[in-house]
Parts: sequence; C-alpha cells; structure tokens
Amino acid sequence: MLAIQGLKCIYDTGARGWAIELVLSGEGEDAVRRFDVDGPDDAEMLIEAFEDSTSSAFDPATGEIVFAYEYADFGVEDEDEDDEDAEDEEAEDEASEDGSDEDEEKGKK
Repeated sequence: MLAIQGLKCIYDTGARGWAIELVLSGEGEDAVRRFDVDGPDDAEMLIEAFEDSTSSAFDPATGEIVFAYEYADFGVEDEDEDDEDAEDEEAEDEASEDGSDEDEEKGKK
C-alpha cells in the first residue's frame, strides 16, 4: 500500500475527459497515478473523501483506493451534557410557571 499525499482534479482538454491524479509515497519512492473519472461530481466526491479521511492509501496490486476514518466515542459525554441541558430547561420552566422571573423583572424596573 502506498500512502496518498494529495489528489488533483484534472480536465484534459484534448481527450475531453475528467481524471484524478494521486500523489503517492511509500516504499522509498514517490509516484503519480492518473485515473479517469466520469465527471466533476465524481472527482469532487473523491477529493472530499480524501479530505475527510484520517488516512488514505492506494494498493497497486488491486488498484483500490482506500480511505480510512476514525470516529471518537462521545456517547458518555453527550449524555452528561444532555442531562445538564434538560435540568437547565426544567429550572427555566419551573421559574416561568411560578412567575418568579416576572417578579424579578418587575423589581429591576
């Protein structure tokens, strides 16, 4: 597998077609590979996948481009934040129900 260092979107005016060029490095050498794509939408999709990935590689044996993604597990923290938000909302609701907010506002005027 060769690490992908960058992507380039190319429109070949002679062939009137779209292509993606991969800038590859690994195994002691740098290389550039060009692949035809169906159009600018496909090129944009590949570039976005590259930009969003945490790592990307090209396998010369299979011709596959692999984009890898890592996602952090924020489930525990999100639950805590949701609980705090819910408590804040409940406190606001209770305050508005008993009119204490209105009394405070009148006292300030």
